[in-house]
Amino acid sequence: MIQRRKISKKNTEEKVKDLGIGPKDLSKTKRIVNKDGSFNVRKTGLGFAESFNFYHYLVTVSWPKFIFIIVLGYVLLNMGFAFIYYLAGLDHLMGITGKNGFEKFMEAFFFSAQSFTTVGYGRVSPEGLAANIVAAFEALIGLLSLALATGLLYGRFSRPIPKIIYSKNALIAPYKDIKGFMFRISNKQKSQMVDVEVRVVLAIFENTNGSNTRQIYNLKLEYSSISFFPTLWTVNHPIEKDSPLYGMTETSLKAGNAEFLVLVKGFDDTFSQTVHDRFSYTADEVAWGVKFVNIYGVDDDGNGTVALEKISSYEKVS
Repeated sequence: MIQRRKISKKNTEEKVKDLGIGPKDLSKTKRIVNKDGSFNVRKTGLGFAESFNFYHYLVTVSWPKFIFIIVLGYVLLNMGFAFIYYLAGLDHLMGITGKNGFEKFMEAFFFSAQSFTTVGYGRVSPEGLAANIVAAFEALIGLLSLALATGLLYGRFSRPIPKIIYSKNALIAPYKDIKGFMFRISNKQKSQMVDVEVRVVLAIFENTNGSNTRQIYNLKLEYSSISFFPTLWTVNHPIEKDSPLYGMTETSLKAGNAEFLVLVKGFDDTFSQTVHDRFSYTADEVAWGVKFVNIYGVDDDGNGTVALEKISSYEKVS
């Protein structure tokens, strides 16, 4: 770990008492924030039902898993009702023509699917009070289930999801007559973001009174916000004398298990909502003595272009 450094009054004002992650090292091998923006913290001591949010899971899970869960739920519900019809006696379902138990069960299954979706083709119909009660109850469950599935589908489509692309590495690169900590971001969607703000926080372990504790510093940026975000933004922190990074080397950053936490916030005109995105760079992901290559250009029609496939490209400098 690195020793505590003398910091100026201005730098003291930039120091944050608590960012919400605590001063202790909760992870000896992993970063604080993953590449997908999630935190590397696992909560224990609670039951599954207490900590699990089924709605949040269904609107955030991948599309293949979501479709699989919906189809699986549909099949299981209809199999359950088909089993009830089978136990109650298939003679209460008029129109069953199956010759063996499996064929009769499948006809009860498809009758259940028709009742579940209120299609009702009419060849098979319930007879008697018990069968009609089960069919009526199934129709109610079907309507509620379809409404729930529709709401979940709408929730997935309407949930604002920022698509911010980050450079693979952050750089310690020349900036004017000093150096700067910088990285690139861009909006890879065609939707427009306005009033975009970026906050960069340095989390690093320092030896304080004989104890290694995590210190949090807000990094003062060259520009912390921009009005429009149609192309590319190189977020830059000038490493001046009042910067927490002043005098640090690649070795000292790694010794302090440094991590740069990035929070991006902007207004998305597609959803008409403010969206957030999180990212981080560890000390191992900071490249020294390099600079980003130019990725701006002009096409044949005179339109400006940005080669986002080269957003992480950099070259060495003397």
